[in-house]
Order: sequence, then structure tokens, then C-alpha cells
Amino acid sequence: MVVHPSLRGLSLCAGVAGFDLALKIALGEEYRTVCHVEREAYAAAVLVARMADSSLAEAPVWDSIESFDGKPWRGKVDIVTAGFPCPPVSSAGRHKGSDDPRWLWPQVHRIVGEVRPEWVFCENVPGLLSNNAGREFSQMLGNLAESGYDAEWDCIPAITVGAPHVRDRVWLLAHAQGDNRRARL
Repeated sequence: MVVHPSLRGLSLCAGVAGFDLALKIALGEEYRTVCHVEREAYAAAVLVARMADSSLAEAPVWDSIESFDGKPWRGKVDIVTAGFPCPPVSSAGRHKGSDDPRWLWPQVHRIVGEVRPEWVFCENVPGLLSNNAGREFSQMLGNLAESGYDAEWDCIPAITVGAPHVRDRVWLLAHAQGDNRRARL
């Protein structure tokens, strides 16, 4: 018997599949990542190794968020996840925000617009909320609202879920509203 997941994900800035594995643990067979986008060779190799050992389902790994075309994934993806790079907004960085070439939110937003998933789930550092007086975070919220998504967010320390360190992270979950909400396939 083949089990078809009810929630299919596109993982942007996938890293070593933290988002994917967490959703798989939380939802079991109800969740499956159908494509990963990751430009770092080591992380991409880890994704392939996790597919080989069956920790992850087989899925393509695209190596460039800039050249990734989300349009073919419309109707095939329910959630886009993105743990996009934090150095542009990190308290340990230079605080260049959207002026930093590593600021990948515009690419994430472009792909969300192409895919039109029901859900968008992002993770970043707390500096996202305050960098440049909140300019980058306001840009994210505005982009999502203009695209028909309502968003909620919180800063959650890893220690609250059992990790041995504090490591605060901002989690943003956005849901398509009104006419932008699509029927589950």
C-alpha cells in the first residue's frame, strides 16, 4: 500500500533538513518534502545521504535559489519552508540587512508567489525583528500580506523544547487567506 502524504513541502535554504525532519517527526507519513533547494555542497551531500539511508524521502535537490523556478511546483506543494541565511540580520553580523547580498528573503518571496502554497514557514535569528529598526521584518510581513497571507510569529528559545542551550529563534508561520487559499489536492 502506498501512503500519499497530505502535506507536501518545498524546502528552501534546506540546510541539512532540520525543518524537513521536524515536520516528518511531528506529522509522520502525513508529511513529505518533494524538493529541496540548497546551495552549500556539504549540506546538499547530507540531504542525499539522508535520502540514501531513508531518513528523508527521495526528492530533487536544486543548487541555486536564484535560478529555482517555482512555477512547475504550483499545485504540488502545500507548504514552503525556509531557514534563510541569518548573517544579514544577526547581532553578530554587520547589520546590513537587505543591503547584504546574502539577504535571500526576496528569492523566498518570489518562489512563494510562484508556488502559491497554503502555508509558509520561516525560521531566523531574533535580529530579524529589530535589524534596521525592523525594516527587513516589516518587508517580509508586507510582502506576505500583499501576496494574500496572514502571518504569526514568535521568538522561541531552543531550551523550551529540551535543547541544552538557549539559542533563540524567530519562527514565522503564514497561511493563505480568501481567494489565495487553494483546495488541497
